[in-house]
Amino acid sequence: MASVKKILLGLGIGGGLFAGGVYLWRLNKTSVNLDIVPTVKLHKLDLQGLMLRVDVTLKNPTRTSLKVKFPFIKLSIKGTSIGSSQAVNQDVALPAFDEAKFEAIMIRIPMLSLLSTAKGLLQAVQQSQPFTIGVTTMTTIDLGLKKVPYDKTDEVQLIGAQNGSN
Repeated sequence: MASVKKILLGLGIGGGLFAGGVYLWRLNKTSVNLDIVPTVKLHKLDLQGLMLRVDVTLKNPTRTSLKVKFPFIKLSIKGTSIGSSQAVNQDVALPAFDEAKFEAIMIRIPMLSLLSTAKGLLQAVQQSQPFTIGVTTMTTIDLGLKKVPYDKTDEVQLIGAQNGSN
């Protein structure tokens, strides 16, 4: 009788460990499947610099609901950082097979940066030419038992540079 209890206890513990391992594996796979789609629009050009509006959509194509931190955005040209968003400590629910949209994240690029580092961007805006900007989106995925940092860099066409402003 005592050996049957030990066997059942061992099976219960082994089954629990197996189920926990499968759950953690699925959560890790979920973080790999998260998709980020950024857009960058010209908002305003004035004497203080250039204001860009960044909209980001986080897509969850899996059957696991997640919590993510509000995304932090960093803009770059040919690997050189030209500006970033404010850091926001806010958790956002990302349901299974759904998406979360973060709109109107404003990033100012000071005139001094435009005249030195981002000179090509300023010329493209002034001449209504297309321009590509690197957008790095960083967030943290809360998987319950662990938090996984996640970042993705995309090359995005600046919207609004073709017609001067939006």
